Amino acid sequence: MKKIIKILTVSLLFGAVAFGVKTAVNKQDAVRTEASSLTKWVWMKNSITADWDKDGAATAIHYWGGATGTAWPGVLVKWDQNNEKCYYDLPNDVTHYMFIRVSGDGTQDWGAKTADLTYTDSVGKYFDLTGPIVWGGGTTPGSFVAFPAGQPYTTVVVNNFHLSINTAAGACSATKAQAAINTFNDNLTTFEQNQYKAMDVGGGKTGLDRLNYLKARYGITTPLAGSPVRITDDEKTAMFAILTISGLGILSLGGYFFLKKKQFN
Repeated sequence: MKKIIKILTVSLLFGAVAFGVKTAVNKQDAVRTEASSLTKWVWMKNSITADWDKDGAATAIHYWGGATGTAWPGVLVKWDQNNEKCYYDLPNDVTHYMFIRVSGDGTQDWGAKTADLTYTDSVGKYFDLTGPIVWGGGTTPGSFVAFPAGQPYTTVVVNNFHLSINTAAGACSATKAQAAINTFNDNLTTFEQNQYKAMDVGGGKTGLDRLNYLKARYGITTPLAGSPVRITDDEKTAMFAILTISGLGILSLGGYFFLKKKQFN
């Protein structure tokens, strides 16, 4: 009996180690990052460009409600050609914002604005500026509209980053791979980082898979920015299996020593 329990104990403990090693090897792409989501993305569709952009006017965003905010009239938004909308990556703790009609260089208020908007209302939506323009301190009408399924599309910035490392020439050395990781961390906003991580880059792999492959292939220790990678259901199952097998091994080991102790009594 003792011999059977001893063999079972050794088998279970070695099984747990082997299973854990195999899982770690197969899940290199599940490297965790300590970085958290630092920003949040908002969109605006300008449906009245003929009036709003007249005379070289531009659009700024003025935001507040967090540790930092903008001085009036805000900062210029950016433009994404793929989605044909303006966008801005707000600091994570900002709660309110509005879009402002400003001079082309963004330094002067040119007399029109939207109502106060909240980030909570914008999740999964874009603000459609429908007008007509209201001057003299009033608010120009608009409303939040839900993105259709499959949108927003991959932004130009994210697509360009994808193309830059989609060939061997773009990331075929430790130097180029490190440069790619640095570009991802330093030049992409949190929204763009998360969008690339989820992007299908071919062969059933995501952008996150590709970045973690480069990190593993060239021994790069730089953490990836963006939202933390969540443990997948497969990984949860693997972890449960490892803990279960280890637990059985420990219980079996306890039984073995119990019988051994009983022999000497």
